[in-house]
Amino acid sequence: MNCRRRGCWILLFGTVLIIAMSGVWQRPADEVLPTEPLPLLAAAECDSAQAACVARGEGFALELSLGPPVQPMQPFGIQLRILQGQLSSDATVVLQFQMQDMDMGQNRYRLIADEQSVWRGTAVLPVCSRGRSDWFAQIDIQDGERRWSAELPFTVIAQQ
Repeated sequence: MNCRRRGCWILLFGTVLIIAMSGVWQRPADEVLPTEPLPLLAAAECDSAQAACVARGEGFALELSLGPPVQPMQPFGIQLRILQGQLSSDATVVLQFQMQDMDMGQNRYRLIADEQSVWRGTAVLPVCSRGRSDWFAQIDIQDGERRWSAELPFTVIAQQ
């Protein structure tokens, strides 16, 4: 049989289509798709660089403290405490610092839990070329199939 004939190509295409539709080419059963994060909400007037800010959601709450002080181009400390709920030792806590409507590059930091289950890290933020100081910390927590997210505002202090 010569596969250059049109009928052979149609048969081959049909076979591939049937295999694809039958589910043979599926995602592995143990691959877990990330769930949508549960939002954690904080008070709008919160400034986590001035005082600890709390974000709450369904059965989960955290407290974020940055610095003090938080200045551009200067390392500052990050502390995140879980006030309600629990995280396993395999949990991942990531903070990404951003400005609204302004690309400030990749400012992403993974926090590590200490002996007291306080998640800690150190960060450095760039100088804004427009002189803005209004930032927010985007928090993403993943613990197995559970996820939470929060955005907490803060203000940097101008360099002296």
